[in-house]
Order: sequence, then C-alpha cells, then structure tokens
Amino acid sequence: MTSQIRDTTLVDHDLECKPMSSNSPPRTRREVLLHGRRVRISDLIGADLLEPGAVLFYRQYNGANPHEATVTEKGRLRLPDGREFSSPSGAAVAVAEVTAVAGWEVWRVGPDGPTLGQLRLQLVKKVAAEMGANGPESKAESMGRRLALLDEIRQAAEANDPRSMTVRQLLGLWGVEDRDGDSGNQIITDLANYGLTTVPDFNAVDLDQAVRVIRFGMTSKARADQPADAIEEEATGVDEETSTTIGLTLGNLVPKQPRLVSVAPTATFDEAITAMELDDYSQLPVLANPHKLHGVVSWKTITKARAQNPDASFSDAIDTDVHVFDYDRRLVDALNILLEYEFIFVRSHERKIVGIITAADVVKTYHETATPFILIGEIDRELRQLLREAFEEARIRDVCVRAGLTFDAIDKMSISHYNVVLGNDDCWTELGWRLERKRLVRRLDEIREVRNRVMHFNKDAVRAGDVDMLQNFLKTIRRYNQP
Repeated sequence: MTSQIRDTTLVDHDLECKPMSSNSPPRTRREVLLHGRRVRISDLIGADLLEPGAVLFYRQYNGANPHEATVTEKGRLRLPDGREFSSPSGAAVAVAEVTAVAGWEVWRVGPDGPTLGQLRLQLVKKVAAEMGANGPESKAESMGRRLALLDEIRQAAEANDPRSMTVRQLLGLWGVEDRDGDSGNQIITDLANYGLTTVPDFNAVDLDQAVRVIRFGMTSKARADQPADAIEEEATGVDEETSTTIGLTLGNLVPKQPRLVSVAPTATFDEAITAMELDDYSQLPVLANPHKLHGVVSWKTITKARAQNPDASFSDAIDTDVHVFDYDRRLVDALNILLEYEFIFVRSHERKIVGIITAADVVKTYHETATPFILIGEIDRELRQLLREAFEEARIRDVCVRAGLTFDAIDKMSISHYNVVLGNDDCWTELGWRLERKRLVRRLDEIREVRNRVMHFNKDAVRAGDVDMLQNFLKTIRRYNQP
C-alpha cells in the first residue's frame, strides 16, 4: 500500500457553468476532499491511517464493556453479528440501539487509540499540506486560512466555549454571501470533516440569526433561558453523515423583527387590541412564557366572543386550535395548513415560539423569487432574438464549440452561450454596439449567477439590487436590439 491517496476524478455539472478551458485538469480526490466531499473510511485506508482488519472500540458509557467493529477491505465496519455499515454513525447506532450517535467521535482504533475523527483530521491536514506544496500560492494561502480557522473553532468547541456568529458572518468565513448548493455543501463538508455542526442549523434560519458552532455529540454551554430538553436536542438531534443542504424552511421565512409581539393569558381586551392596532397585526400569540403557547387572539376571535356574550372575558377570545412547527420544517410540508388556517407559529431550536408565518408571508417570498425569474426570462428571449437576427446558426455554433461549450440549437442556448458569443472579438465588431464589451460581458456573468440562485430556489436567491440590475440590463438590450 502506498502512502499516497489514490486519485479519482470528479466532474461537476452546474445548472449554468462558465466555459471550461480545455487545459483545465479534472479534480483529483485530494482536491475533492477539501472542496465538497466528506472524508470516508476508505480514504483513511488509502492514506495508510487505518488498516483493513483493524478492530474499533466504542465504549457507550464509563464502566461498560466496549462494542467492537472490524474495518473491512472496502472501508466498511463489520459488527460481530455480521452486519456491515458504510458509516461509523450507522454502526454505532446499531450496536448502541439509539437514534443517533456521532460515530466518528466514538469509535477508537484499539481500546485507547485515536478516534476516527482524529484520524480524519490528520488526513485533511495532510492533504492540505500536499496541495499547499504543489498548488498555486494564492489557492494554498486561502485554503490554509480556512483550515486554520476551523482548527480554532474546533478547539473552542472542545473547550465547551463554542463560537457564536450570525449566519451571514459564518458564510463570510468562506467568502460567500448566500447558501446556494455549492457554498452550502462546502461549508457543511468542511464543518463535518472537523467534527463540527451549527446549532441551530445555519441552512434553516434567517441570515441574521445567530448560530453556535459545536462538535457533533457534544453539548454547548447552557444559557439561563434554555430548557434542559433543548440541550439534549443539541447533543443527539444532528447526524454528521446525513446532514446536508435543505430547501426553504420555516426558519428562513420568520419575519425579521426585533421581538415577537404577544400577550399573556391574563391580558385584557384593551391590551390585545392596542397591541394589534399599534403594529397593524391581525392576530397575536397568547404566551405564558416563551416556551408555552396557550393559543391565539385575533380580531376574528374577539368579535366572535363578544357577539356570543357581551360580557365575555378575554379568555373566551383565545383560540386554542393553533399549529406550531419547528424552525427546520420545510415550507412545502406546511403549505396545506397555512392555506387552511392562514397562519402558523414557528418554534426555534430552543423550543421557543419565535414567530408567526402567514399566507401573505409565503406569497411575498414566492413573489420575490418570481420577479427576477421573469426578468431573466425576458433577457433570455431578447438575447436569443438578437443572436438569431445578427448571425447564422453555423457561426454561433462554431464560436461556442471553440470556447468549449456544447451547442444544440439557438433555442437551447444558455446565458453562458450568450456570454461567449458577445465576448467574441469578431461577433462584437459585427454588432457595432457603442458599449464597452468587457463590462457588458461581466454583467451577463453576474446575471448567470443570479439565474443559478433563482432556478435552484436558493433560500437567499434575491439580493438587494438584483431586480434593479436585471431591469436595467433588459432596458439596455432592448434599446440596442431595435430593428
């Protein structure tokens, strides 16, 4: 067995990609380990950090006899009863008969040897050192900063003093602004390879929500307002081998407000009415404390209670038929309830009631995504018409193929195709537009990125200024696309 990690290739397929240079080599397994894929047991074997036949031990609690598993040639864990698992967590769950275990952190090589997680860290650092020595200096420096930062964050988590930051700040550590498929998976992968996760899940909450970075299988410091069951949820409610980017969640939609306006069960009609009037709300949660929802009071329930009994008390106007969903519940799973009841309550990872989502909030969210989607469609039609009228299809095909893009027909062109044609010296000269080509092409590339975010229904799809940018570009193209 060699000391080098075996090379395999990986091809990326993006919805809209920049043309790939014919000189661009495929990514090796070394690069993949640091750019989007989690370490596997087979990787440890390939790097001579783990031997097939090695016996792993998992002591479930102090004083207990350890569970055992044997590493197979194919990088699986075989239990004494013959069952095999591709993931350490799966094997640990099976022997411990529980719902979740951070397998990389509990299986050790020998009774007192290193954990699989420690071997994984050795591998990541080894690969980083190899790439740093052989790769471009700027890339190595950027990667080195990222891994050094992850080292610091892990040390803080191990000291039970986890780093806290907003999701926006977390993304900034990777130099990105939103949680699209690529950046989201990269962050999840990097955190997992260091045995880390965020609480709450950074993918399931708003960009300005604070998250803590903790180790899998470890709790973070309890705060005074945090119930005991929330701490337990932090320790067992995540799985480092199955966690991934998720679609739009209720936590992404909770309205951005400094606090949830509510009333107590002992409130008066005047108190509730004043609160709704001042903030133009149609309903308010009735909370005994941040964790206990008694129901909801609304204009409708107040009117109904007083109509049935002029002497009704405030408690008569409280509707207890309410629906509460966890922050990480996918929006699509709650749509039917929203349509029927017009609003739902959202509970945070700490089991607090943190917001109300109404049907209007959902309509607003979809509208924000639909507007740029429609504008991009208009830009696509304008550019297609422009190229069809300006050039023969054979000419367009030749330009695209020489740039490394496949070409089927004008009607199937993407923004990347438009970018290549408009960026071609001869094509641009024939158009005769009195515009700066480089700036126009850069703007098209920005539009391609917006399209990718919108088409994936990325939770952070629409940024400030996107709609104005698209509208201005469309106006410019139409002005120069006149017959």
